[in-house]
Amino acid sequence: MPEEGTFFGIHYREENDPMTKFVTVVKGIGLDYIVDLRKESPTYLQWESIELSEDNALAVLIPAGFGHAFISLQNDTIQIYSVDRNGNDAHSKHINYKESKIGLKLPIPISEISDYDLNAPFISDSRDFL
Repeated sequence: MPEEGTFFGIHYREENDPMTKFVTVVKGIGLDYIVDLRKESPTYLQWESIELSEDNALAVLIPAGFGHAFISLQNDTIQIYSVDRNGNDAHSKHINYKESKIGLKLPIPISEISDYDLNAPFISDSRDFL
């Protein structure tokens, strides 16, 4: 089971293959992040977070054009999500959570992170943002 501080993200889809995601937590507590990646948006690269838990029973809809990240705030947290369609994983992208242009703030230290997320490119390294 995931430990407190397990981190996923920042993940998004290419504009030519968008996907909407619906996220909730059915056990434990987590902090969900939504990052605006729409280049023409007045809130481009800004983010919001929302606490999701089994107690508050909230869910978040992450529309196409937004990135998504999540950190568990309690051991054994279970997050579930649904997407609006099957997509091509080749169109899945990610941004490094340390990207200074986004300035993501995590409430606790990361205890677990995949190599995929740890080694994600920065905006300056990604052709999607050049």
